[in-house]
Amino acid sequence: MKRTVFLLCVLIIGSIGQAYAERGDHFYLVKGGMLWRDAADKPDAMTTLGLTYGYGITQRISLELDYDRSLTGGAYKRTDPITEEGEYKIWLASANAAYRHLLFSSAYLKAKAGFSYGNESRSSDAQSDEDDALKGVSASLGLGYAAGALMGSSTTFELSYTWHKQDITSLMLGVNLTF
Repeated sequence: MKRTVFLLCVLIIGSIGQAYAERGDHFYLVKGGMLWRDAADKPDAMTTLGLTYGYGITQRISLELDYDRSLTGGAYKRTDPITEEGEYKIWLASANAAYRHLLFSSAYLKAKAGFSYGNESRSSDAQSDEDDALKGVSASLGLGYAAGALMGSSTTFELSYTWHKQDITSLMLGVNLTF
């Protein structure tokens, strides 16, 4: 819970966000960040890379496809019911509808919801390794900043906090390109 409150504070303070697409615009968001799996006594954050493809329906609404994959980290240790150590690896793909609310001329809030599907691999020193399918509803809150005046007319940034599944969350920072 402390980590969730901290991450929400970072989102509020950060004022960095994602693409503000016009109708018919296609955009990509290359993102990196951290992913957490809170199913252990001592979970380790995973570094994650991701890619979002989006299509603008209106200036405020877009459809987005996300792909995120953990790269490093994910170590865990459990003591109940047995002592066990291992590592998680996760990939997730999701289809979402996103809504943006303009705050200032270059900053906006973003909310998105959709369905995600993926896989979780867990290694263990005490049991056999497991692969589990992940599927369910995902939701995200973010802050966006259109940096067109500083870096070019189509560049935006996004900082987003996403709830993927009951105990999987992520904090991602992305750079967007619109075409």
